[in-house]
Parts: sequence; structure tokens; C-alpha cells
Amino acid sequence: MGPKQNILTPEQIQAFRDDGILVVPNILSWEEVQISLSKLSETLHQYGVDMNDLKSTGHNLVKLSSTNGSGGVLDLFYPSFKLDIGTKESLFYATCELWECCFRNDKHEQQGMNEIEDCMEHPFESFPCDRGYMYIDRIGFRLPTQMAEEIGQRINDDQSQRMVCSKKKKRTKLAIQRSLTPHLDCCPETFNTTYKKSKWRPIQCFVSLTDNIEPNTGGFEAVRGGFHKEFNQWIETRQKTRVTKGGKELEIEPPCMGEYTHIRPKEDVDIMKRIEHIPVKAGSAVFWDNRIPHANAYMNNSDHSRIVVYCSFLPDIALNRDYVRKQLDDYQLGRIPRDQWIEKETEKRNLFQMDANQEDNHIEEQIDTDYVFTKLGKQLMMIDKW
Repeated sequence: MGPKQNILTPEQIQAFRDDGILVVPNILSWEEVQISLSKLSETLHQYGVDMNDLKSTGHNLVKLSSTNGSGGVLDLFYPSFKLDIGTKESLFYATCELWECCFRNDKHEQQGMNEIEDCMEHPFESFPCDRGYMYIDRIGFRLPTQMAEEIGQRINDDQSQRMVCSKKKKRTKLAIQRSLTPHLDCCPETFNTTYKKSKWRPIQCFVSLTDNIEPNTGGFEAVRGGFHKEFNQWIETRQKTRVTKGGKELEIEPPCMGEYTHIRPKEDVDIMKRIEHIPVKAGSAVFWDNRIPHANAYMNNSDHSRIVVYCSFLPDIALNRDYVRKQLDDYQLGRIPRDQWIEKETEKRNLFQMDANQEDNHIEEQIDTDYVFTKLGKQLMMIDKW
């Protein structure tokens, strides 16, 4: 059975199959975007961040970043407006249509695989494309680069004054945020296996709350042209990493940390050259195959923040059901999702945290105990059965 609603046109589906990337406008209406921005402002205010006065209060964003400002990603998981977006019917059913047309599933098994062109094989069981689960992710809030540098400099100056006796050298223009450089959210060498996987997320997604039309404004960048179709061949021919150890030059396997693979500037230069800006308007959703190298821009040279909600879905397979049960436990207990890059050791936390000996647990403030999931939302969260 296919999805219950038709959200995408045949042309959009074909564009995703060809390109591996699809921008879908108007997933959120103008009114929904404004409401989400207002609710985000209220959420950030809990942590001392005033969206109308970021120059004075933006330093408090560091409390919400366990990635040292990488990509402007904030550890905001459970605000109500974010759960509304992550369980939105049109977003889920659009994903269902892409699963149905582009990945081996129950429908393809019934029709016969030979009749399906460009259908991605995968190492998991076939799955029903009309049901799945919500993957609770973060928020992207990328400050203008100049502002991020000015705030970082102020923090660094303040810390330097309190560390007069320290041997550490003063840093200059140490921005509180930086870009998320080109990468894959998978390990190429084990991609076609079930080895050490906590979940299977074939399509990634975010919904933008701001316009991001021009390059170098902190926005989404990726490799167009159907790289997902070249992926297996690229794995076979990808150069090893060259390192010097003990005066000798060695070749080692390209590193992958968790499910994160860095695209290397030298050995993967052919991929780096193909990275390009993807224009996105507020209210649009961006879907991409998880074999697509992607990033956000090195600079945000605009005068406003780039704001997105990362939200995607997991097919209904055994591996994902196990993951979603744990995710639901974390949500109900007010814990940070266990799948994220959360640094738990205080001494390794953000360099800009004002008090390195204090580890604040903000996550409980994010949960609205009165929040009620929709019928679909309860199924996506595994609160109710499909």
C-alpha cells in the first residue's frame, strides 16, 4: 500500500531519483513559519538568548551546542513547535512517496524487482512505505559570521582576563560558530551492510524557517548530479588517507566516526569541487539521499541567522523499531536522545562555556508536559501502533 496522500508531483519524484536532492516549497505556510519563529524565540529566551538582540545575548547559544558551534547546530530536541513540524502529515507523506519510488520495499517485492528501475537495494528487510517513525533531531541556528566572531572575541577576552596566570595563549577571532564542512552521515565502507548500525535513515530532511537563496549565507550545500548513483563505484575507488608516522608515509582507511564521514580536502578533492549551494526559501523542505555529500556554507555573510529544523523519518524495519523504542524512552524521561553527538565529559565541553565545572541540564525545560501528539504523531513516536 502506498502513502495515504499524494504530496509530490511525478516530476518532483523523478527529480529526486535523478539528483538525489529535492527542495519542496510550501511544506509550511507563511503563517506556520511565523508561528514557529515566534515559538523558537520563546524557547531560546529560556536560555538567555534574545533573537532581537543577538549581539548582546548570542553568547548564551554556546550552552546549547555540544558540537562546539559546528554548523550552528543547537541541542533543542523537544520544543512543541518542533514536534509539530516533525510530525506534519505533508512532510511524512512526501517521504513515504520517495521511499516507495526509490527504495526497495514491500510494493517492489510484490511487483518484482526486475520491473523497478533505479530502485536502491539495501541490506535490510523490505518495508511498508506507508508507515514509519519520527527521528528526533536538532535545530540549525547559524549566526552571521561577523557576529559569531565578535561574540567569540568578547568571550575570549573575558576568559583571558580571568586566566592571567595561565600559560595558554590568547585566541584571536575565535568564533562561537563555524561551518559544517562537507561530509556524509554514514560510513561508506559499511554502507551496504548492517554492521554497527543503530538505525537506517535513507532520506535526510530539514524544513527551513528562513530564506537562504544566495551562496555564502550559511546555507545548505551538496553534490548535485546523482552522486547517489555513483556511490558504490566511488567507495571502490576512493583513495586511502595518507599520513606520515615515524618519518614514513602510510596509507590508512578513510576515518568514520559513528555515522559521520568527513570529506577530505586532498584525497576527496573531486567531491569537494562538486559541492554547490542549494537555494531554499522559508517554509520549504529539503530532502536528500543519505549517500549525498553535503555541508553548510563556510561563511554566513548575510545580516541574519539561517534557521532550520532538522526532521526526518525512519522506515518500519526491526532495527528502526528498536531505535524508536529507546527514543521514546528518552523523550518520556526528559533525556537527550542517545543517538546524538552529546559530549558527556565536563572537561571536554565547549571552550566557551562560562563555567567549565558546571554541567547544566537544560533538556527538561524543553518538554511541554501538556503537549498532545496527533493521531499520526503518536504512531510516528511509537506511542500507538500502526
